[in-house]
Amino acid sequence: MGVDGSGKTTVAKSLHESLSKARISSKYIWCGWRGFESWLFKPFAAPTKNAMIKRGNERGVASAHDRILFFDYLTWVDYFMRVCPALVASSLTSTVLVVDRYVYDVIQGLHGQDTTSRRIVAWLTKLFPQPTVVFYIKVPPELAYARKDDIPSLEFLWRSEEEKQELLKDLPANRVIVLDGTRTVQELTQDALIITTALVNE
Repeated sequence: MGVDGSGKTTVAKSLHESLSKARISSKYIWCGWRGFESWLFKPFAAPTKNAMIKRGNERGVASAHDRILFFDYLTWVDYFMRVCPALVASSLTSTVLVVDRYVYDVIQGLHGQDTTSRRIVAWLTKLFPQPTVVFYIKVPPELAYARKDDIPSLEFLWRSEEEKQELLKDLPANRVIVLDGTRTVQELTQDALIITTALVNE
């Protein structure tokens, strides 16, 4: 987990490679949400999105939360159907799953602002497999903002950091490991590798 620009994907892939070199069976899985991709929704979503973009209506795609009835819940059904089967299948063949952007990291973008939506989404997260450990890469928003050129604003990162900290409070404290995101990728990978290897050998 971590805000945009914290280095989640880079460190996750590096950890996966390090585990493989250590002869520990692992699989890297990207679990973000970039649109409807499950087998149920994808046949309908892709043509609709492409048609809207061709008409110059990108804003229409982005504002779907406000225009489509039960949109929040449809996104969660889609996310659950895509992510959970992949996790279960991968867990049968790999000792370690390195998950990049798990449910806790995408929750902010998959719910509306009303209290009911937030409450239901919080309940839905309990349906997902619980991770053995969550690595939270903590980095100053100013540094994260300087690393990426597609972040809306510095205020966006501050708000994102606050929301993620609230989410972390709902997880068992012994499952959350905070990593200093100002350190190098090699150092972060080594820290995560030591902890992961110890868990595997327990």
